[in-house]
Amino acid sequence: MTTRYHKSVGFRFMTIAIGIVLLVFTTGCQGHRSGPGWPSPAAAIEAEGIFVRHLRLRLAPSHTQAFEKLMGRCVQAAQAAGMPEEYDWLCYRESPGRYWLIFFSETIDGFATPESLRAFALHLARAEGGSGLDEISELMVGLDYETEWVIIFQQKSTWSTVEGMSTSTHSKARIMDRTIRPGMEEAFEDALAARTAFLVEHGYELPIEGFVTRRGAPGRELQVVFPVDWSSFHEKDSFGAFIRGLDDSAQAEYAGLKRALMVTMDRAEYYDGDYAGELSYSAE
Repeated sequence: MTTRYHKSVGFRFMTIAIGIVLLVFTTGCQGHRSGPGWPSPAAAIEAEGIFVRHLRLRLAPSHTQAFEKLMGRCVQAAQAAGMPEEYDWLCYRESPGRYWLIFFSETIDGFATPESLRAFALHLARAEGGSGLDEISELMVGLDYETEWVIIFQQKSTWSTVEGMSTSTHSKARIMDRTIRPGMEEAFEDALAARTAFLVEHGYELPIEGFVTRRGAPGRELQVVFPVDWSSFHEKDSFGAFIRGLDDSAQAEYAGLKRALMVTMDRAEYYDGDYAGELSYSAE
């Protein structure tokens, strides 16, 4: 599947408008429950790319096979119903027991499917018709999962090195999830753009896509890098390994750019996922 997080990132993993940000952290095993929301300073950061909804789920270890069976059945339902391109989704596995479901839209409120796992699955079941509703409903019964987050974000070109990428050639994804220090949104925006430009200028080859949060996780912004495989990524394609291969002058320049970014952040977290093609859907 080819992903285009700039559609005229989808990993159409993974043009774009500005929205108001609400936090929707959803928790609770046995289903999806919505949490409180509040405005995010990221609403002030401009972006121009496609909107992406990222649903991160945690499954009880004994329920991962049941979840994958459900997702496989959802793929069958979408295929049987001939769902169009706007229904495409990507699924990634993140160890241990976590999954990402990624959906795309031209507008912040234009996603074709509901955001919760249950509503998404039943939407596809109804579209298929026949025995689909009973079968998918049965697969949902007793499924022990927690919705860890639902985030809608928008691709930003100055934080990205590509307009799109292909899961067939880059089937891994590392999410770099950064929390901006309050009051430093503009400095963060500029620092991340400068570091991304440095990587482009010095020939960093892996695709990178950057995103501004529009709903969910206020103050958190994402970049995603798409490795080919994890061994080569850690050996030579991580940012650190790539920079160590540059000359002293370039390393010193990068160190300054990194410091400028770090002072604008409260924290950074990293999540690694593997594309699950059999659990994903493409109308192509």
